[in-house]
Amino acid sequence: MPESPLQYVLRLLAADEAPVVLAAELAQFPAADVARLLEEGVFKETAAADEIGRPPRLGAGGPLLVRRVGGTIYGVAAADDYCNPVRLTDDDIRQYAVSVGALINKLRAENEIIAATQAMDNGLLHVGVKVVAGRSLQVHLLLGQPEMDAVLGRLTRLESSSDAPALLTPLALPQRTEHERLFRDGAVQILPLYPFATDGKLTLEWLKDGRQRAVLSQPEMRRKRTTGSLEAVAAVKSYMAARVLNQAEFSVQAGITEQTLRSFFDTGEMQRSNFKTMAERMGMAPEALLRGELPAGIKTPRRR
Repeated sequence: MPESPLQYVLRLLAADEAPVVLAAELAQFPAADVARLLEEGVFKETAAADEIGRPPRLGAGGPLLVRRVGGTIYGVAAADDYCNPVRLTDDDIRQYAVSVGALINKLRAENEIIAATQAMDNGLLHVGVKVVAGRSLQVHLLLGQPEMDAVLGRLTRLESSSDAPALLTPLALPQRTEHERLFRDGAVQILPLYPFATDGKLTLEWLKDGRQRAVLSQPEMRRKRTTGSLEAVAAVKSYMAARVLNQAEFSVQAGITEQTLRSFFDTGEMQRSNFKTMAERMGMAPEALLRGELPAGIKTPRRR
């Protein structure tokens, strides 16, 4: 499926908090789709460009500096790349700034999110509160390429006992990173907007999970992201007792945090990726651990 202009905007916002785009670059999209974003204020005309790439109709060549002489617009070569001046049009140098405020208003309106102050903090914007079945999500939007440690710290400070933090990102964050694990263990839900923006809208899907906590639904995946059982909890505790490991020592061996382990003991559930890593580092398959089995050589302690 071709990229929509709204998806194009999200790609820009993933790299820059305040992108500006030439009108010529939007010509690749259906005019009606671009007009919709102009009407919604997502694109706002800004100061004309003072340097542009050479328009295709002028043939091959390098970038052009924009000059006005007597009301006529010319493009001239950069310092060391001489060429005869060429006539340009207003459309050649017209630029649009992406309005983050308008995009957030669109996100709120299409998802019934209660507005909040839009102060930018290290690339992080507080969009507002989304209420799902009586539960609240504090919804945030991440722009540009900020330091992820700072973003995680900011979300942790904002987290409360009743409202869970949800982080919307223009594109999917890089996978298999330490930051991904930290976000996951900190109960921060992350959802990329790009897959939802195919039709010019940002309408997300909201639902509840088995613990009655409001969550976001990934468009490409509906499978429950946690797993576990009471038998698995008992098996982990038996393993720790047999190996004489406390929670801190076992967490290091299992590749998880102590917080994740304590939550697993309390709820009987854990993120699937964490559970798989833990089981493998115990020397067994996740399915076996779910059944409460133990690795060879470790016996289930007898009840007294």
